[in-house]
Amino acid sequence: MPDGRRRILAFGKWGTYKTVDVLVEAYQELLDRGYDDLELVLAGTDSPNSAGYMQSVAERFSDLPDLVFTGYVAEEEVAPLFSAATVVAFPYTSTTGSSGVLHQAGEYGRAAVLPRIGDLIDIIEEEGFLGVYFEPGDATSLADALAEVLDHPEQRVSLGRRNFAAASGIPMSEVVHWHLIHIQRLLDRRAMR
Repeated sequence: MPDGRRRILAFGKWGTYKTVDVLVEAYQELLDRGYDDLELVLAGTDSPNSAGYMQSVAERFSDLPDLVFTGYVAEEEVAPLFSAATVVAFPYTSTTGSSGVLHQAGEYGRAAVLPRIGDLIDIIEEEGFLGVYFEPGDATSLADALAEVLDHPEQRVSLGRRNFAAASGIPMSEVVHWHLIHIQRLLDRRAMR
């Protein structure tokens, strides 16, 4: 990140089964663990059935540093928002199937932290996506999942590439083939030294 901050992004219409409270609590836990270079960006607006939800969250957690509420995100601001994210979090407690936001995270090559809900994992992995999983509603589990992505840049990049391939519709066999070709080139260069 240009300013040195690692950004955790959550994006959506909030207030029904998509709430941010547990994510903010997980963020607080990471701060308590000594992470001092984080920013939590809560992007999006209230769900139509939950007017005032995001304002109530902002008021409740007004003392937390580097907690950003974007409000509505215009189309032209979506790419910079995802591009600046280190990890995209999905603090859902239930789902109705595949996630459009996960597809967006994949388009920008971002690692994801996802809830272990029913068949959600099966659905997203069938689509080729992968993430680090946490127990829904459990702030410590979510903090641990975020820490795993934040603390392991190689894993973060690998997850981002996998999600980009899934969002791009590139079959995993082609992704594997691409990696094998590049590994062989590196080995060939090393052998020539």
